[in-house]
Amino acid sequence: MLFIILASLLGLAYLGLMLYLWIGILSEPRFSGFKDLQDFPFVSVVIPMRNEEAFIGDTLNAINSQNYAGKWEVIVVNDRSTDKSPEMVRSFCESHPNFSVMDIPQDSPQIASPKKRALNAGFLAAKGEFLLIADADCIPPPNWLNSMAARYANGASVVQGAKANNGAKSFLHAYQRLETLGFTLIEAAGFNRNKPILASSASLGYSRDLFFKSGGFEGLYDLPSGDDDMLIHRMAKVQGTKFAYNWDTSAIMPTAPVNSWKALLQQRARWGSNGAKYENKAYSAFLFCIYAFFIWLLISPWFMLFMPISYALPLFLCSFSVKLFSDFLLLFTGAIRLKSVKLLWCLPLVELIQIPLFAAAVPLGMLGWYRWK
Repeated sequence: MLFIILASLLGLAYLGLMLYLWIGILSEPRFSGFKDLQDFPFVSVVIPMRNEEAFIGDTLNAINSQNYAGKWEVIVVNDRSTDKSPEMVRSFCESHPNFSVMDIPQDSPQIASPKKRALNAGFLAAKGEFLLIADADCIPPPNWLNSMAARYANGASVVQGAKANNGAKSFLHAYQRLETLGFTLIEAAGFNRNKPILASSASLGYSRDLFFKSGGFEGLYDLPSGDDDMLIHRMAKVQGTKFAYNWDTSAIMPTAPVNSWKALLQQRARWGSNGAKYENKAYSAFLFCIYAFFIWLLISPWFMLFMPISYALPLFLCSFSVKLFSDFLLLFTGAIRLKSVKLLWCLPLVELIQIPLFAAAVPLGMLGWYRWK
């Protein structure tokens, strides 16, 4: 009976969360584009970069090809790269006056989150009112800058853009594409409700004044991640902050997947390393409840070793069915909006693999089992 009560409570909590997110996806505020040229804000695109010689040339060319009619600049912050990427950027900047590069000194102190330090340096140098972040290994589509700035011009203080993994046809990459869709929809649901839950710096923009008014990254440099969601939680505390999600499918930011299961586990471990360190303790408690449900799904099949199968098997199947159904509802609804329904073909298998992967990633992250490139 105790196991039945536990399974029911965890399952209902997870189902309630997914329904909350599902309704959030459906509650998108109205949006209109630019009214006239005066609406276009001055945009500063800040790109933190470390050892990205394989991608940075394509990234810079893609940003240079943006169809933005307003004033804009690009600041690449070289975070102590040891490859040829700094020389590639400097060569590009010589013939493109909108682009500039700045360097984090090689002898800078080692910190847990060098990306935050690089971003902060770029923000201090930025002249634009709207700070837009791009990762050095992403290739933004031509309408990305225009589409993100339009949401800001419509009164948003923080704008989150959609993203999607590219990659090959392998199951490893298919897994990441579907999971990335899930993270993207959680971001969208929170932004639509003006109560952000997750964020991703792969395509994120906010007011320059709001960044400094919220305290920026102060006190967060010793945490390995959190340059996105921890920051927007701070921004949400600033009175009058308005969040907007960019659903424009012509502005979806492609991101590169990792190429091994070990690298994927390390990435998820880094993401999960801050679970108990959020300033909002209610949010940490919320994450703990979700994690507890995953742990239940992981251990419940083993009850069949010492419990009658007629009890143990239904416990697992009911709990797993709750996860599968609620995840499908969220993913299918969002996939229609983002024109990515084909990603759902591998959902049942992804659901099974995600359970042990997520269950392992959190403790490994807290133990520091990851590395920054």
